[in-house]
Amino acid sequence: MTAATFEEVVNQFVLSKEQVQNIINGLTEELVEGLSTTDPKNITQQPSFITRLPTGKETGLYLAIDMGGTNLRTAAVHLLGDGQVGVTMEKHEITEKLKTGSGEAMFDWIADCTAALLKTVALDMGDSELQMGVTFSFAIQQTAINRGKVLAMGKGFNLSDVIGKDLKDLLEDGFVRKNLNVKVSAIINDTVGTLVSHAYVSPSTKIGVILATGTNAAYIERTSEVTKYNGPVCDEMILNTEWDAMGKSSYLPQTKYDKVIDELSLVPKFQEFEKMVSGLYMGELVRLALVDLIESKAILKSLDGKVPESLQPRLSFKTLFMSTIESDHSPEHTGVDKVFKTTFGIEGLTPEDRAQIFRLIHTIGRRSAVMTAAACVALLLKANGATVQLDNPSEITTIGIDGSVFEKYPHFSHNMMEALTEILGQERASRIRLELARDGGCIGAALVAMVAHSGGAV
Repeated sequence: MTAATFEEVVNQFVLSKEQVQNIINGLTEELVEGLSTTDPKNITQQPSFITRLPTGKETGLYLAIDMGGTNLRTAAVHLLGDGQVGVTMEKHEITEKLKTGSGEAMFDWIADCTAALLKTVALDMGDSELQMGVTFSFAIQQTAINRGKVLAMGKGFNLSDVIGKDLKDLLEDGFVRKNLNVKVSAIINDTVGTLVSHAYVSPSTKIGVILATGTNAAYIERTSEVTKYNGPVCDEMILNTEWDAMGKSSYLPQTKYDKVIDELSLVPKFQEFEKMVSGLYMGELVRLALVDLIESKAILKSLDGKVPESLQPRLSFKTLFMSTIESDHSPEHTGVDKVFKTTFGIEGLTPEDRAQIFRLIHTIGRRSAVMTAAACVALLLKANGATVQLDNPSEITTIGIDGSVFEKYPHFSHNMMEALTEILGQERASRIRLELARDGGCIGAALVAMVAHSGGAV
C-alpha cells in the first residue's frame, strides 16, 4: 500500500502526451483571445510599440535605468557591433523615505543617480542629447514606445503626485531640474527587453522568456492579428504576452498540491500556469507532497507519520534546495542528506528515502520544464508561417531565456529541449535553440532606446 501511495503521488507530476497537448491548445486559445480583448481585466498580449529587432551590427552609447521594488540600476551601454556590448552599471537602494515621499524627490534622486553614472564613465555630454531606455517594474498604461501613464505602484511605494502622470514627463522633468540633457526614447517591460537584448547577440531570436520567481514571455506577432491595437500602421510588433496571467484549471493538469497552492495564494484562480512552473512555487509543491507522504508513512518511515515542525511552514522548502539535490549525481544522493540535515534537522535517512526524495524532486522539476516547453510551442505555432518559419530547413529559431530557474536548475534546458523534440518532432526541433539570455532589464532597455531612436518603433 505504501509503495503504491508513493507511486501515485509521483505519477501525478508525470504528464501524458494528451495533457501536454491540452496545455498547448489552452494557452493558444488564451493567446488568441488576448489579441482582441478589450476587457481591462485581461492584461495579456500587450503591444510594446517595437516594430523591429536589432541586427547586432548597431553601435553607439545609450543609457538605461531599471527600476524595481528594491533597487534602481543605472547603466551606460556601449553597442560595439558584432553582437558585442560594453556595460557600466551602478546599483542604488531605494530607501523607505524615497518610496513614501514626493514624486519630485524620487525623480530628482533618479536624475542624481544618472548624473553619478555619467561621472563614473567620464562622459562629458556637452550639448549632445543622450537617449535612455527605461525598464519600469510597475503597472503603466503604455500609449507609445516612450510614453505611459503610471497606474499603480505597490511594492511599498506611496509616492505623491505620480499616479496618472506620464512616466516620460516625470523622468525628463527630473533631468531638466538637474541640468541633464537626457531624453526617454523607450519604456519597456523586462521580458520584451530579454527578447531585444538577446536578438542583438543572436539575430535568430524570435521569443524571449523569463523563468525565475515568476515567468513571462514576449514574441513577434503580425500586427494585423492584434485587432485590439489601434496605433500607427506597422507590419509586425513585439507583444508582451503576460503568460503569467494565463492558465485555467479546465486544461491544466493540476494535482491536489497545485490546487492547495492556488487556494492559499493572494489571488486564487489567477496565474494558475505560473503557479505550476515558476521558482516561487516549485519548492512548495515538493513540501506539500512530502508532508502528504510522511503522514501516510509512504516515505521517511522512521518519522512514524509525524511531520517535523521544520517542514510545516508554508514555502519553507525552497526551489534552491531542489537544485542542490538534483546537482548531486552520486548514486547515494548525498545531496538529499545535506539539505534535510542542515536545513530541516532530519537525520537517519535510508537509501530508499534518499532515492524516493530525489525522484519526487526530479519529477516536479521536469514537469516545470515540460510545461514551459509546451508554452513555447504555443507561441512558436502561433507565429509559424509569419515571424517564425518552423518548416524552413535553413532557418534557425532561437528562444532567449533569462532567469534563475533556467540558468541554475540542473538539466532544465535539456529537459525543455527533450520536450520540444517530443512535441514538434526531431526535424523541427533540430532547428530550435534554447539560449541563456542575460539582463533584459538594462541592456534590453538601452537596445530598445536605440531601436526606437532609429525608427524601429511606433
